[in-house]
This record gives sequence, structure tokens and C-alpha cells, in this order.
Amino acid sequence: MKITAVTTAVVQANFDYTYVRVHTDEGVHGTGECFPAPGLSRTLTEFGDLLIGRDPRAIHPLWKLLMAAISGSGSSSGAGIAYNAISGIEAALWDLNGKLLGVPVVRLLGGAFRESVDVYADLHAGGELASLTPTMRYRRPFWLTESGRTEYGDLYWEAAEGEFATADGMIARAREAVDAGFRYMKFDLDVFTDQREASHRGITRADLRRLTEQTMALREAVGDDVGIGFDCHWRFDVPSALAVAQAVAPAVPMWLEDPVPPEPATHAEVARNSPVPIATGENTYLMEGFAALMAHRSAHILTPDVQKAGGIGETLRIGELAARNFLPIAPHCIASPIGLLGAIHVCAALSNVLCLEFHGSDVPFWHDLAGKGVPIIGGGKVRVPSAPGIGVELDPDVVRRYAAPGEPIFGEPPVR
Repeated sequence: MKITAVTTAVVQANFDYTYVRVHTDEGVHGTGECFPAPGLSRTLTEFGDLLIGRDPRAIHPLWKLLMAAISGSGSSSGAGIAYNAISGIEAALWDLNGKLLGVPVVRLLGGAFRESVDVYADLHAGGELASLTPTMRYRRPFWLTESGRTEYGDLYWEAAEGEFATADGMIARAREAVDAGFRYMKFDLDVFTDQREASHRGITRADLRRLTEQTMALREAVGDDVGIGFDCHWRFDVPSALAVAQAVAPAVPMWLEDPVPPEPATHAEVARNSPVPIATGENTYLMEGFAALMAHRSAHILTPDVQKAGGIGETLRIGELAARNFLPIAPHCIASPIGLLGAIHVCAALSNVLCLEFHGSDVPFWHDLAGKGVPIIGGGKVRVPSAPGIGVELDPDVVRRYAAPGEPIFGEPPVR
């Protein structure tokens, strides 16, 4: 058996859902999803050229081959976007091999600890759909505009989104999630009423007072049985991060996520002094990166992203190392059903998973992308698929309907 082609497709949703498909000479293919990044389709194509003619059953050797291909970029210390591409290709190989053997990916990973995985709803700052380009600009996707063209806005880090950051907005979204069966959720705290430079890392007393009021109102609205996480997107310096942690502590959150940039020593200083659990990891790559976080005790909860940390196999190794350090993981995930289910197989194969992120609540066609109309998430849980591979296939008609402008669709020309 040989790999004959590696093709891509991109769906424009709340993020760019970037797919990679590995084709074989026996007519079987595997599909994976990558974390979005600028120029990712071109990167995937170049990596794909390295795989033509090779045996797709050699998952780890092929992964090592792709890692060697970026060694000039510093593959052991942070080649960034290249890991997004490799993670997606590696996931496609797992999907392909599961299909070849007629078993779900979790069986290939050693078996499942659980039949279903809890997911938490990422509800932004309480507003509606927020769509971002790979370079973090707000946009209004073409399928929402009267012109049929994507409209672009400000950089996320500098935009003023105060109309979304209200206690009423958070509470309304939280109640919707609870009614849908979710018992875990997350909200953004780094959303302010005024425009700020991306480099501004401080916080005002007025902001801190607002955070205390909002988070306590949220807690009182949903009760004590709902787990709430808060995300800061690396926004603050160390003293500001600790002040934020103090401000939200009365709401007893599950975690405060990424309060400072994910440098091990910096995060460790916050983790040592925070009154609430600290989470990080979505911008950390490979076992080496997570080993450094664990060595510094930089977080109480680790949040690897399967679509960028190195893939399914590498995330499994990261999770197992975390378990040996008595740390839970709550994987980050902004993916479509393809990426989310790839992560579900990893979560099922690990003993120390709290819950997995779900970031598609506001995407009207999220469930339509795969699963043939059967809801993938029910009651705040995802049942571990029993079908071969990751367990679902993309719906080609839905992919074409929402395909990103200028992007090919698995070897076919762009539709717009």
C-alpha cells in the first residue's frame, strides 16, 4: 500500500477549519484537521509531497520523517505552524489506519477508559458568533453577509468588544448551555470596553471590580454544580494576572487559563501564588514543551491542543506524562467535528482527562459537517465512536457550501 496524494480543504467558520486528506492506491483515505495558521494549505502540500509513495501504515516513522523535514526550523524548540500541519497529517494517518483495520482509533491507542467524554462549551465573553482569521482579525464570514463576501475587522487584541462582556450576556449564554446539558463551560475575561494596544498587559481597578461582579453573578446564576473556566489569552503581566486570580476566586472557577504568556518560569510564578487553579498548554508543542511546563510546575491543569501539539500520538504521550506527574488535562479544541472526534479518541484513552473544549456552539452548520445529521454532542458529552477510524466522514456538500474562498477542496478547484 502506498500514499498517492495528500490534499486539503478549508471551511470558513468561527475559525478556518483546515483539513488534510491522505489518499492511497487502494482507494482508502484518512482525514485529519489542523489548527489554523497563515499559509497552512501550502505547508500541508509541501509536506504531502514528502509522503507520496510511502506506506501509510508507518504512522510514527512518517511523523518522525516530517519532524526531520523541519529540523532547520528548530523542530525540537518551536517550529510553530509546521507542527499544526504535522498534527493534522498524523491524525489523518490514524484515521486511515483505523479504517484499514476496521477498528476505532481509540483501540489503536490502547483502549478506552470511558465510553463518553465530557465537553465544555466555550462561550466567548457572552456574545454571539466571533469569527477570526488565522492572523487574529475579526471577520464576518461570507455566508453571513449580504454581499456574499467576507468582511474584515480589527485585530482581536486591540478591538473593543465591551458590548459582549456583560454579566447579562454571560448568564444568558450559560443558561442556554445548561439547558442543552452542558455542565462545564468557559468564558473570556480579556475583553474590555475600550481599545487597547496589543502590548498593554496591565489591568485597572475598575476592570478588577467588574470581573468580580460579573463572575460572581455568573456563579450565582448557574449554581455550584456547574464547572466554569475563565480564559485570559496570555493578556496580562504577572502582578495583573495575580490580581485577576484574586478577583475571580470568590466564583470558585475550575481554572484561570493562560493569564500570562506560556513561558514555564513565568507561568510557574503565577501558579505558585494564585488562589485558583492555573491552566495552560494550548500554545505549547510536543512532549519537550510540556515536560518543561511540568518540570517548573507551571500549571495545575494542562491544555494541549491535539491539532497543534504534535498530533494524536504525541498528545497521548503528553497526557500520560501528565498522569505520572498527577496532573489532569483539559485539552483545548477549536475544531470542527473531525478534529473534535480525533481529540475524543485521545481523551478516551487517557485516565486523567477532566473535559474537552467545544468551540462550535455558534456555528450553525457545525453538526452538519459530519455525522450524517446525527448530533455528535448530546447532554454535554460525546460518545466515543465505535466506527472505524475517527468514526465519521465529512459531508462533501456542506464542505463545498462553506468552503473558504480560493481554497481547493480535496484536489478539486475552489468553488468561489
